[in-house]
Amino acid sequence: MDLHIRKINRNLVIGWLAIVGSLFVAYIGEVIKEERSLQYLLAYLLVAGMPALAAVWIYRKKPEWYGLRYYIIFGYFFLYLFSILTEPADLVFTYIIPLLFLLVLYHQPRLILYTGVASLAVNLIRVCLRFVHGEITKANSWNSEIQLGVLVLCFFGAYMAARLYDQINHENISYTRALDEKNNQIQLMTLQTVTTIVNTIDAKDEYTKGHSRRVSEYAGALARELKMPEEKIREVEVAALLHDIGKIGVPDAVLNKPGKLTDTEYELMKQHTTIGGEILKDIRMIPGIDIGAKYHHEWYDGTGYPRGLKGEEIPFVARIIAVADTYDAMTSTRVYRRYLDDAKVIREIKGGIGKQFDPVPGEAMVRLLEEGRLENISPDRNKSGEESEIERILNRFLEEQRNPTRENQAFDELTGVYNKSHGEELLKAAVDQRQGVLCLFDLDRFRLINETIGYVTGDVYLRVVADTIRELSEELIISRVSGAEFVVLIRNAVTQAAAEELFELFQKKIAEKKAEDATLEKLSVSIGAVMLGYGELQSFHELFRKADKALYYAKQQGGGAYSFHEEEEEAAGEQDMAEVDLQQLVHNIKGKESYRGGFQVAYPEFARIYEYVKNIVERNNQQVQILLFTVVAKNGIHVSVEERDRVMEYLERAIIQSIRTVDVTTKYSSTQRIVLLMALSEERTHIVTERIMKEFYRMYDRGEVLVRCNTADLSKLESV
Repeated sequence: MDLHIRKINRNLVIGWLAIVGSLFVAYIGEVIKEERSLQYLLAYLLVAGMPALAAVWIYRKKPEWYGLRYYIIFGYFFLYLFSILTEPADLVFTYIIPLLFLLVLYHQPRLILYTGVASLAVNLIRVCLRFVHGEITKANSWNSEIQLGVLVLCFFGAYMAARLYDQINHENISYTRALDEKNNQIQLMTLQTVTTIVNTIDAKDEYTKGHSRRVSEYAGALARELKMPEEKIREVEVAALLHDIGKIGVPDAVLNKPGKLTDTEYELMKQHTTIGGEILKDIRMIPGIDIGAKYHHEWYDGTGYPRGLKGEEIPFVARIIAVADTYDAMTSTRVYRRYLDDAKVIREIKGGIGKQFDPVPGEAMVRLLEEGRLENISPDRNKSGEESEIERILNRFLEEQRNPTRENQAFDELTGVYNKSHGEELLKAAVDQRQGVLCLFDLDRFRLINETIGYVTGDVYLRVVADTIRELSEELIISRVSGAEFVVLIRNAVTQAAAEELFELFQKKIAEKKAEDATLEKLSVSIGAVMLGYGELQSFHELFRKADKALYYAKQQGGGAYSFHEEEEEAAGEQDMAEVDLQQLVHNIKGKESYRGGFQVAYPEFARIYEYVKNIVERNNQQVQILLFTVVAKNGIHVSVEERDRVMEYLERAIIQSIRTVDVTTKYSSTQRIVLLMALSEERTHIVTERIMKEFYRMYDRGEVLVRCNTADLSKLESV
């Protein structure tokens, strides 16, 4: 409201000055032409100019003064009276019209009414005086009648406009008040929610009780020291209050570990900044609420995380919170050390200015500490003794979110390794260091094991494999990415020879456990690997794809083997590689001895299918066509593991719907599938291939992948 009054006062003062100035210029011209005297001009300046200048001075001192409007009206009307009494021109009565237009801004109808009555009275007096002096007669009185009629019409129009404006203004004020009240209620609920979240965060970390509240208080004190507007100070306090919200996604075992964190645990802890930013990014009630959570661990010199921002690249709010957060960490007692005294804290902060801290908030914190102005801060001063309904509901919800049986936990419930989402985040960050080996461990024939031995035994196999992988090294990250597949980064295996030793050790341990436990008889694990640190920097997904490629080469050896991705193989095109795969497949099948097995299994068992088919073909002298379907991503498109699996399901469905009951299909790799067509000519084979392709693209329309097909006639090939 004060801002509204200030704007109106400013417009009135400017309007008054414009009118006074215009008349002053006109009068100077008349003085030059000797139509007016210099004494008249000086009298005009005294009567009109001095009050106008006084209005400017008053406005500069008290721009929101409500009484300024009355002073302006009185001063302007005094000018009008002076002009009426001294100006011989008939149009002098129009001088009041600019004031009328300005009065409408006040939307006060009574003010216009009083001014109008006074103006009419002055003009009537002037008309009467001119009538007495003989200047106006019955013959020429029409001019004065029009003058009075125009005044009445102008004042009536201004009066009605002011009433309408006043009505609209009151309605707007009522609406604004109702809206403000609603916003206040929403903001109160938001703050209650924020308080509950903060309490939940602090409850997770038993070593940092009250940390979020204290950081909020310290950040607010810094913002005030830096003379930030009150609205911005509040935003800083709320952002600071939620700066550690991402710790909700950090396992309690890591968060409350009393000893030093391992590299893997530290990587997981660092994720709380990214998690917090994702949680808060869509909250619009408080601007920039996610900034503190995302960037409070960025360092001024660019060595922080998660993005390594430097200097002015870091949002200023986050730079303030970083100082407050570090101060509270240093002045709080932790399990591994006592709190630091103020003298040492000041030395530490001074030493971090320009490195960890922005000099502006860093030096402000030093001033507050040296002058003892942080001593009166009470971090619990806003804490209510009563828990609101929204707090109770949110507390229950957050407690459920922390339940370790939920799907969004950090670890796979069955094996105890990282689940896919958390593991992938850690692996993405870790592969950027370009050290170690990224490998895929996949249980051979796992679906057949589940179907023939039982899912309980399958679960045992998974736990045994996970435990055995963990025994290889302390410097590894392991994540379960699908039913029978684990992706592992072993950091201390910096050469292929070192990685091979670990793989040999793994297979040895698996053999020992199989010898000790008869139920593990069918346990077999294939490994595909790619070494980091060679060639150009590659993304996690690109490395994963290469390890997956190496994995199915390992599976071609019959299971229980390992293979490394070779860069020279990657130089060939995808189509050429598929042709190489097909030739290798035919070579392996023709060279295998007969043995009994099942049908719907992965590639290591494919030769068993072929033996059955080959016997039929040889007896009936029929043709056998082998088709290798390969799924490849289009250029520049990254296909996630989930999308890849979905595409392979579509391909399998398209094949099954398109082939006959006598034909055979099986999975060859994570991106390839094989089909054996019995007693079909090349022309009919082409028709079946087209039908499979058409059916696949009917089901899959995202356009991220292509399906390629390579064929060979097995009946025309000599046995190896």
